[in-house]
Amino acid sequence: DDNFRSIVSAVKWGRNVYDSIAKFLQFQLTVNVVAITTAVVGAIVLNESPLTAIQLLWVNLIMDTFASLALATEPPTDALLNRKPYPRTKALLSKKMLKHILGQSVFQLVLILLLVFRGEKFFGIDSGRRENQVLASGERNPPSQHYTIVFNTFVFLQLFNELNARKIHDEVNIFTNLWGNTLFLSISVFQVGAQALICQLGGRAFGCTMLTTEQFFICIGLGSLSLPVGLVLRLVAYKPFNSAFKGKANENHETSTRGKELWMRGLRRLRAQVRVIKAFQRGMGQEIRRPLEQQASPS
Repeated sequence: DDNFRSIVSAVKWGRNVYDSIAKFLQFQLTVNVVAITTAVVGAIVLNESPLTAIQLLWVNLIMDTFASLALATEPPTDALLNRKPYPRTKALLSKKMLKHILGQSVFQLVLILLLVFRGEKFFGIDSGRRENQVLASGERNPPSQHYTIVFNTFVFLQLFNELNARKIHDEVNIFTNLWGNTLFLSISVFQVGAQALICQLGGRAFGCTMLTTEQFFICIGLGSLSLPVGLVLRLVAYKPFNSAFKGKANENHETSTRGKELWMRGLRRLRAQVRVIKAFQRGMGQEIRRPLEQQASPS
C-alpha cells in the first residue's frame, strides 16, 4: 500500500502500542514495589502480612487483567506524531517513568505503613496487629476494621494511580480524552464497585470487616492523594537530578560527545570536498577528450 495516509496511521498505531506497554509497566511496577515491601516489612516487624493472600490475589487481578485492558485501550491521537521517533537502543523504562515509579512507591509506602502502625489511633478503633491480640499458637488474626482500612486504602491508591499512568511523558493534564474512552471508564467503575463489595461483604474469606460510610470515604480520600503526588512529580524536572548524580563524569561525557560531533562534521566536509574534486576531474576529462575526438574524426 503506497497510500501516505496508511503510513501515517501505521506510525500512529505503532507508537500507541509502545506507549500502552510503557503505561502498563509503570503502573504494574509501582503496585509490585508497594505490595512486596509492605508484606516484607509486616513479616519482619509484625510476624504477619497486613495484606492477606486473597487480598493480594485481588490486587494482582486489578493490576494484571483490568489495568492492562484499561491502559491498553487508549485510542491513538495525532499528538503522537509530534514527537521524535525513539532510537532502537532506547530503554523501555524512561527516566520520567522511573521518577514516577519511585515517587509513587515512596509516597504509598509511607502512607500504608503509617496506617499499619498508627492507623488505629487516627480512626479511633482497635488495633488489628497481632501483637495487640491474644491468639493461640498458629491462630490467624480475625478480620479487623484496622487492616480492612489498610487494604481499602491500598487498593484506592492503585486505582487513582491508574489515572496517573495514562500519561508517561509528564503531560500535566492526565484527563485528556478520558471521557472518550468508554472501556477505561467502564473498567474503573467495575473496579470501584467490586472493591466496595469485597470490603463490605467479603468477610473472613477476604479478611475484611464492614466499614462505616465515613471510614470508607476517608479511604477513598487517602487514595486520591496519588493524584496531587503525580502532579508534583510531573512538574519536577528530572534533568537537575541527573546532573547532580553524574557530576564530573557528565562533563567528560559532554566533552567526548562534542569531540565526536566535531570529528564527524570534519569527516563530512572532507567527503564533500572529495566529491567536488572527482566531479571536477570528470568535467576536465570530458573537456580534454572532446577536442581529441574531433581531431580523430574524419572531416
